[in-house]
Amino acid sequence: MATAAKLITVAEFLERPEPAGGYEELRQGEILMVAWPKQGHSSLQHRIRVVLERAIGDVAVVDKEMAFRTQPEFEMRRADVGVISVSRWEATDRDGYITGAPEIAIEVESPANTAREFREKEDLCLANGAISFWVVYPDLREITVAHVDGSRTYRDGDEIELRGFGGKRVAVSDLLGPALQRSPSRML
Repeated sequence: MATAAKLITVAEFLERPEPAGGYEELRQGEILMVAWPKQGHSSLQHRIRVVLERAIGDVAVVDKEMAFRTQPEFEMRRADVGVISVSRWEATDRDGYITGAPEIAIEVESPANTAREFREKEDLCLANGAISFWVVYPDLREITVAHVDGSRTYRDGDEIELRGFGGKRVAVSDLLGPALQRSPSRML
């Protein structure tokens, strides 16, 4: 007869030292190792953060690798980029973490991600305070934005409305940056 694994609480999780080569997330009471983003991924996170900061202004805080707790006992996650209202940011204990998901939670696709992982995080975030959940597909130059009432995929030439932030909009091309041109020798 198999023994059920003991679920790890957030308090127990936070007592652990940060591992080398990545970080850990607590997902439904289980610890999962996540690799630190590589330069290209990190650069795109930075670009998205800067574009959103300019668009939103001083009504929200935009940050990379934003830590948050959706469920008090067994969940401790990070968004590649998170957007949270200034009032929620200021109400968060300086020695604590954001409670609930950021209003906009953004994930940038990387080779280690799965569609199932994105779907589970989308469901978790939208059920715990997120207004929207984005998945950025840099190679496809697409951004899928989910809300509780459905989702839409945006491409170059489209603008994304920042729901909950005064109807402001951002261009997909600004978020993703210029398209990389392939040299003829690489196209073979």
